[in-house]
Amino acid sequence: MRLQSIYISDYKNLKNFKLEFDGQSFIDVFVGKNGTGKSNLFEALIEIFQHLYEFGKYDISFDYSIKYQIGPANVEITWQRNNLFINGASRKTLRGTSLPDNVLIYYSGHNTKVTDLVQSYEESFKKAIKRAEITDTREFIGIGKEYKQLLLSILLMQKNDNKAKRFICQKLGIKTVAPLVKVILQRPSYAEGNSTYDIVNNDETDRYWKPAGITKIFLDRLSRCIDKDLGSPVRSEGYFPVDDEYDRGDYYILYFSIEKIQEEFSDLSAQELFRQFDNLKTLGMLQDISIDIKLDNGADATTDYFSDGQFQSVYIYSIIELFKDRNCLTLLDEPDCFLHPEWQFNFLNQVFEITDTAAKNNHVLMSSHSASTITSLTDSHINIFEISGNKVVVNRIAKPDVIKSLSAGLITLSESEARLSIHHVLNNTTGAVVFTEGITDEMILETAWSKLFPGETRKFEIQNAFSCGFLRNLIKEGEIFRNYPGRIFFSVFDFDEAYDDWNQLGAEIQSDPCKCLTKKHSTYEAYSFLLPVPQSPIISKQVINPNNGKTYGNKSLLTIELLFHGIQGLDKYFVVDIERTDGFLKFISDKAKETFAKDVVPTIEPTHFEVFRPMFDFIKSKC
Repeated sequence: MRLQSIYISDYKNLKNFKLEFDGQSFIDVFVGKNGTGKSNLFEALIEIFQHLYEFGKYDISFDYSIKYQIGPANVEITWQRNNLFINGASRKTLRGTSLPDNVLIYYSGHNTKVTDLVQSYEESFKKAIKRAEITDTREFIGIGKEYKQLLLSILLMQKNDNKAKRFICQKLGIKTVAPLVKVILQRPSYAEGNSTYDIVNNDETDRYWKPAGITKIFLDRLSRCIDKDLGSPVRSEGYFPVDDEYDRGDYYILYFSIEKIQEEFSDLSAQELFRQFDNLKTLGMLQDISIDIKLDNGADATTDYFSDGQFQSVYIYSIIELFKDRNCLTLLDEPDCFLHPEWQFNFLNQVFEITDTAAKNNHVLMSSHSASTITSLTDSHINIFEISGNKVVVNRIAKPDVIKSLSAGLITLSESEARLSIHHVLNNTTGAVVFTEGITDEMILETAWSKLFPGETRKFEIQNAFSCGFLRNLIKEGEIFRNYPGRIFFSVFDFDEAYDDWNQLGAEIQSDPCKCLTKKHSTYEAYSFLLPVPQSPIISKQVINPNNGKTYGNKSLLTIELLFHGIQGLDKYFVVDIERTDGFLKFISDKAKETFAKDVVPTIEPTHFEVFRPMFDFIKSKC
C-alpha cells in the first residue's frame, strides 16, 4: 500500500490542497508549527476513507482525489460535485475497486477531532458487531493509550520465537512471562438496561450476556482455554452475579492458559487475535486484560507496570508488526508530543526496525512538531507544512533548516549544529576526544579533571554531542573513524535509558560498575563508558540491585548530577521521581542543570570528584 497523491478541495485551512508522495520510503513525516494544518490532513484522510468504506451511507463535505497503489493495482478515485470517478471513468459504486484493508490511527489525545472521528466510526461498527458474520471486521482501527494493555498482552501471548514478542521483551526489559492471562469481562453496551441479556444459568444458553455472530464464536473458543489446573493458587475467578445490596457484580474474572490459547487459535495470526479481543473492547465487554511478568531487574510486575512514555516508544512497532500482512494506511498524529526530548530523538529508530513485509504493505504518515524527533530521520529533506498567503502548502525542506525552524529556541543544539561543532573540534585538534551526551556533562567533566589533576595538561578534548541517541550513532555508524583515521574516541553515557545506546557499542571490557562499565568498539579504537556508580547506598541502589548485585540496565537512574548527592547543602537539587514507582531520586529539573554545572559544581571539594578517577585513569592510559 502506497499513497501517491491527494487533492482536497476545501477542508478547514486546506484549500485546493495538493500533495504528492515520492514513494521512496514507507514512512512520510510531516512537520510544522501548531496551526499549520498537519492534523487537518489526517482528519481529511479519515473522512475520505470513511466515505469510501461506507460509500452511499456517509456524506462528505468536500471534493477530493486520491491516488494509491495496492500490489500491482494503481487506483485513482475522484469525488467531484457528488460524482464518483475511478481511474477517470464515471462510476456509481466502488465494486471491484481495491481499498486498503485497514486504516490504523494512533491518536495521543491532543487532537479531539481525530478522537471524535474514530469514535464515531466505532459507534456505527458496534451496532453491527454482535451479530456480525465471521468475515466481518472494521476497517478503521483507532489505537490510543487505552490500548497499552491489550497490545502488550497480545504480543506476550505469542510463542517465544515470535520476532515482535522478542522485540517487546528486549525493549521493555521483560525477562519471563507468566503462563496465564487474566481477563475481566463486564456487561457489554448492547446489554445495558436490557434484562433479556441477564445471566441466569451461566451456561451455553446465556453466558457472556448472550452474544451472537463472531463474538459468540470467539468467546466459545476462548472458553476452551480457561485454566483448570487444580494446583493453581487460590484466586477469585468465574462469574460474579449482580449484588443489589452493594450495587456491584455482573462481571467475569477468568484465567486462560496462554499455551491453550496458542493451540486453540493456531489458525489466527497475532493481528487476527488482536482484532477478536478488540471487538470485545469495542462492545464495552473487555474491562481488563493483563499478564504477570518478571523484569530483568528481578522485580515482579504486570503488563500495566509500564508508563505511557516507556510503552509509547514501541507503539509504532507493535501496531505495524501486528498488521504486517495487510495493506494498511497508518496515521500517527503527533505520537511523540508527550515524550521527553531524548525519547523523541529515539522514537523513529523503532520504526526502522520493522520487517520488510510490514514496510511493503504499510504506508505510515506521521505528524510531529518536535525537532528532536526528526533529527533521527535519514532523509535529507522533510515535508513541512507552511502557510503561504491564505493557503497551506507542503514543501520539501532540507532537514537542518526544518530543525532550526521547529526548535525556535526550545532546544539549544540542532543536529546540524552538533555535527558542525564536533567537526570543528576534530579539525582543530589531533588527540583523543571524550564525547558526552550534553553540554552540562562536558562542563562537569572539565571541572572534575581540574579538581583531580590540578596543573596537569589534559591530552584529550571533551566535547558534547546532541543527545545519547546522537552520540550512539556517532560512534556506531563509523563515519567519524573514516574521516579522522587514527584518532581515539571515548563516549560517556548516563546510566539510565541510555544504557540501551551504550549497549550497542561493542564488547564489554570492564564489568565493575563502580569503575565505569566499559565497551570497546569491535573495529576501531573507541571506548564507551556508563557513568561510574558511587559508593553512596542511596544512589548505588538506583543502579545495582542489592539482592543480586546486578544492574537494572535501562531501568537504572543515574545522571551525572546524582554523583554529587549527599554533599552538604545540595539537598535542594534532588527530588523523588514521581513518574517512577521505585522511589528513585532525580535531579530537580533540566532547567537547573546549566546553573548547577557552571556555578555549583566548581565550588565542590576535590574529594567528591574521586568517583571520576577510574575513568580518567583509563583514558590517560590510552592517550
